[in-house]
Amino acid sequence: MNENNENIFSRGCLIVFRSRFWGASKQLTPDQIGDLPPNIVHAVRDLLHDKSRLEAVNSIRGDAKRFIKSNSLYYPIDGIDFIAKEKIEMVDKGLQYRRTLAEEAVESLTNHLEALKLGYKAEYPDFYNEANYPTPAQLRDNFQFSWSFRVFGPPDEGLSVLTPEMYKAEVDKFQNEMQEMKDGLVSMVTFEFYQRIDKLKEQCLHGNISSATVKSIEGVLERFDTLWDSFISHEELQKVISDIREYMRGTDAGMLKADDEFREAIGQKMSEITSLIKNSPDERLTRKLAL
Repeated sequence: MNENNENIFSRGCLIVFRSRFWGASKQLTPDQIGDLPPNIVHAVRDLLHDKSRLEAVNSIRGDAKRFIKSNSLYYPIDGIDFIAKEKIEMVDKGLQYRRTLAEEAVESLTNHLEALKLGYKAEYPDFYNEANYPTPAQLRDNFQFSWSFRVFGPPDEGLSVLTPEMYKAEVDKFQNEMQEMKDGLVSMVTFEFYQRIDKLKEQCLHGNISSATVKSIEGVLERFDTLWDSFISHEELQKVISDIREYMRGTDAGMLKADDEFREAIGQKMSEITSLIKNSPDERLTRKLAL
């Protein structure tokens, strides 16, 4: 792979995900509440005492964002992610499934709120005001869960709307953004490994090995193999990951706890790797580290 010339954007596409929903944030001030008992406050303006159904909607929205992140590469613009070609269909189906769950959760919340409104209206007719509550239509209109895939490539040389100077400037922008994505991916992957092996190094030093830490290293190695490997041609980072893999292959927390000599050897190697990263002259390896 040629790190400088390869068009990384030809191997996938961008995804833009948009999501929003009602926040149930409208509340009375202390002066407005006065001496009203809590059950009447809920009937007047507080809307939801039990927010579990609202939290269910937001939980699915959050899960969708994490799902995208777990299957995407680094991209330098917030709100946009890069999906490798072989993962596009899987991501699309995963988001379709989550959107269906979110829509069902919205309907559950809508029906629950309508039932509450009827009960509040019957019990506290003097305090109840329909205008204080969102209607079912307003709730559904406020719900957004959408995504779009965008192909990103260099500007078309035959595009007549650009002057030669503008075309050259756009080509430069494209190349800079492509390089920024590659460099940012190196920094992100370095950080993912560094924070885990640095933690393991400290645990080996003090003898308090955590199974979660060891498993997290296994997880990031697996993610590297399935997501990042073919997009990274940085030799120093590849060597670091190869060393981590060699020393962690077949290693579990029980082995580290049971064998002092083995634990010391692993801790020493993790220390060497973290020092190598921290002292690297390549700022791509160090830019995300809190040194």
